[in-house]
Amino acid sequence: MRVKKGRQSWVENRKRKKEKEKRSVFFRMAFYFLLIAFAGVTVYIFMFSPFLQINYVELRGVEELEYEKVSKELSCLLDGKYLGFISRNNFILISERKIKNHLTEKFKKISEVEVEKKFPDTVKVRIVERKSLLLWCSGGPCYIIDEKGRAYSGADFESPEIKENNLIRLEDASAKPVNLGEKVLGEDYINFILELTEEIKKEALADISGEYQTACRAAEDVRIKTAAGWDIYFSSKVPAKQSARTLKTFLEKEMGEEKRKNLEYVDLRVENKVYYKFKDLGENKND
Repeated sequence: MRVKKGRQSWVENRKRKKEKEKRSVFFRMAFYFLLIAFAGVTVYIFMFSPFLQINYVELRGVEELEYEKVSKELSCLLDGKYLGFISRNNFILISERKIKNHLTEKFKKISEVEVEKKFPDTVKVRIVERKSLLLWCSGGPCYIIDEKGRAYSGADFESPEIKENNLIRLEDASAKPVNLGEKVLGEDYINFILELTEEIKKEALADISGEYQTACRAAEDVRIKTAAGWDIYFSSKVPAKQSARTLKTFLEKEMGEEKRKNLEYVDLRVENKVYYKFKDLGENKND
């Protein structure tokens, strides 16, 4: 009797164990099914659903560049699909770094790009344009120099950037080759050139032809040719305003219109001194 009862208990335990295993398998299968379904729905929402499609692109900071061209490049980044079926126009997949690299590579005039994504469908892009300050010509080719003294682009003399900005053209007499992106001039020297040009124009000291020349990058001097044919030599060691005042005083007191016609150059590179030379004559000094 005890043997039968024990065998019956063993059978019941085994049956309960099998039922428990079946329930465990069922729950595991149900869990994995729900997990896969959740993953599928998540992938659909984030990759294929219109919920995270970019509907608004805000572009700011465009000044001298053509807004339509920059905007078009942004649109190109959002067009098309990855692997032929995943839309690029997706909030999750848009890369801030990719936008920055693409715009700075496409437009050399852009120095900085800030990208901000606003959930769920907005991208804000702000660019900072380089200031085109002057043209640096060395051995033939010319380059546009920005406010930091870097040659960021080759000069296209038909482009609006050059035509509309009336950039100063500075010739390097040493003809040293230039690499794009290279720092060619110091910022202090650039500011000196710009300030000097403004002072000469403001005081109507001379009609400048637009021809500027320096011996080399390291030189602190600059030669400016006037429309009348005579040259003016300046040094960045002497403040621009002081040089302009000295030139004004010299021209008003020493050089009438008739005398100026025979001038070859006026040298202001020594502070508080003026050296000048007439054509076919020797050099003179004015203290």
